[in-house]
Amino acid sequence: MKLESICISNYRQFNKAEISFDDGITVLAGANNSGKTSLITLINTVFNNEKVIYCDSDIPAKNMQKWISSIYPLFQNFFLAGHSIDEVDEKLVELILPKDKSKPQNTIETTQIRVHVSYNPLDDDIMLFADYIMDLDENKHDFFFEYYYEVNRYRFVQAVSKEYEKLKKRFEEIEDKRKKLKNPPDEIDLNNIDLKERYLKQRIVALYVNSIVPTCYFCDETYKNRCQMDDVKQFRNLFNFRFIKASRSLDDDSTDHSHSISKQLIKLAKMNDDWNNLIECLPDEILKPIQEKEINKKVQETSFNSIKDTIAAIEETNGGQSGEIMLDMLVTEEDISELLQRITTATYCVDGYFLGEASQGLGYSNMIFIHLQLNEYERKIDERKVNVFFVEEPESHMHPQMQQVFIKYLTEHYNSGKQGLITTHSNEMVRVAGISHLRVIRRTGDFTSELYDPSKLIQDLRKSSEAEDNLLANFYDWFFEIGYSELIFADKAIFYEGDTERLYIRKLLTLEKYKKLKQQYIAYIQVGGAYAKNYRKMIELLGIKSLIITDIDYDKNAESIDAVSESDITNATIKEFYRISHPASTPKVKDLYAWKESKQNIICSGKIYTCFQSDKDGYSRTLEEAMLSKFYNIDVTMSFTKKEWIDKRDTDKLAYVIPTKGIKDDDPIRLRDILQSTAGSKTSFMCSVILSNQTEKTEPDYIQEGLKWLME
Repeated sequence: MKLESICISNYRQFNKAEISFDDGITVLAGANNSGKTSLITLINTVFNNEKVIYCDSDIPAKNMQKWISSIYPLFQNFFLAGHSIDEVDEKLVELILPKDKSKPQNTIETTQIRVHVSYNPLDDDIMLFADYIMDLDENKHDFFFEYYYEVNRYRFVQAVSKEYEKLKKRFEEIEDKRKKLKNPPDEIDLNNIDLKERYLKQRIVALYVNSIVPTCYFCDETYKNRCQMDDVKQFRNLFNFRFIKASRSLDDDSTDHSHSISKQLIKLAKMNDDWNNLIECLPDEILKPIQEKEINKKVQETSFNSIKDTIAAIEETNGGQSGEIMLDMLVTEEDISELLQRITTATYCVDGYFLGEASQGLGYSNMIFIHLQLNEYERKIDERKVNVFFVEEPESHMHPQMQQVFIKYLTEHYNSGKQGLITTHSNEMVRVAGISHLRVIRRTGDFTSELYDPSKLIQDLRKSSEAEDNLLANFYDWFFEIGYSELIFADKAIFYEGDTERLYIRKLLTLEKYKKLKQQYIAYIQVGGAYAKNYRKMIELLGIKSLIITDIDYDKNAESIDAVSESDITNATIKEFYRISHPASTPKVKDLYAWKESKQNIICSGKIYTCFQSDKDGYSRTLEEAMLSKFYNIDVTMSFTKKEWIDKRDTDKLAYVIPTKGIKDDDPIRLRDILQSTAGSKTSFMCSVILSNQTEKTEPDYIQEGLKWLME
């Protein structure tokens, strides 16, 4: 039996989130506060924990607001019209939840969970699922279930009736205050009325939510034809679901006595017949010498002698009716069995020394605890059920290297047929697991999140008949493994060409004017102009606002402004993005200047800004050229004498290289000549800019414009 997918609608910050499950390990990644814990807590509630109460905070605020806006006037009219408590059902609730279910029901869009399960007809035993077959097509081997939080009409009537007097009093108080409003109304009084109405609306919503009960259906694949199951427990009985939480209590010092690992080891040992036989014999073996040596008799005698003076004093006050008081031992097999469980703890044998549970670090203990939990889960697998385990943030307290090894073990050990979901905010976990196992949660607003499936993008690219798509799939796999994975957690991304760009951009973001960017998580991705275009599909999928900083790369021999304007370019990314608005066109530099000026370089629904040099940057063609153009306020056609360049360099402490061979002090040297000579020492030049505090003075216009756009 395989869990294919879980689709969740109308839950907290999620309008809709569908998680598809691999045959082995699926990795659900997302930054802190993106909603990972919310999703898996709900899933755990659905499959495991019926004690968790569904509450108003589980419903999207917009859904509650939409409902109460239409319902509040009905409550207001009912209570102000003087209707009695006996009329709550027929005069109020009937308008909201008609008994005739064919009539429109005015309900809140509450949380809905759809579960898709598949099976192999040759290998799987569907005995437990046989009653839930909805499709008789021999070629289809699927089951579909819906777990829905529905309002119970009877409970809602009872809830409103129970608070009838309170609600009536509140509505009358608000109405009375409205009648006493001055003309024009006082702002304080209006605010007071608004506040009372807000609390009253919240109370009505709470009455509704408290009347909600979970209901299960088995359905066809459209989820339109469905039959209600007798009990939620029937649904839960189809799944063997194990949930290992992130907040694990582990021993890490001598004052901690939780002994989580010991307890888990004992649970595993109990699954072994030899252990159980031993534990069964031990109480009797321990009890035997206690009985033979009459220890209980000695306890009685000693205790009586110790307290006989007290007993004598008692007898003087009660007429000698106290009897003989003493301590006695009632030792049973159950007592000894409990003692054995309590005193059995995990120890580590190191070079003949036995060390306690707290002797290991939290990361190591955490890893052992997860392994023990998973081992217990494996021993309890029921082939008739859908078996799935969830581990929440296993990277807790683990060093990056341990994270890598651990996730690699999980993906290799739990392969086909052993399903598990790992949630993580670890870049190392995501990178090693790979894009084919990845599902991503990203915040899309203050109170909204979306779930994305990059693995489907890879699958579609591999299925494509286009060779270019297959190359792109390989590109994603390879670059994801070496560092692309940080995109998953980023608020925004900056793509750049080389090490000098990285140094310069990171230094720029320390400036006060970019403080807003510095406060966000920026992914820095190094990629050449020929390959930046490859990231477009992934940026579109994840919706990450991205700045691509690249060089225009026109003909380096173009020396005049006219020659520059008419020059072709070699940058593959710029050319491909230009063709989005100008199909089948090969742009000249002048076309690209106009394209950028009209902001057509912002593509993918405003998610990608292609940033390159323009006429505002002195017609430069590279970053370093643009920086010196800005610093000295010159364009590529201008020049200084050799002596002037030397004086400027010495004064400004910038490590660019001035050509000297065969050049006299008064000979003119163009900016391009300086950059050609500096080509082999770009890093030294960039370090000199940073160390001489010239970062802001050399900032080219094209980068400034791009960073301002990214900051918006």
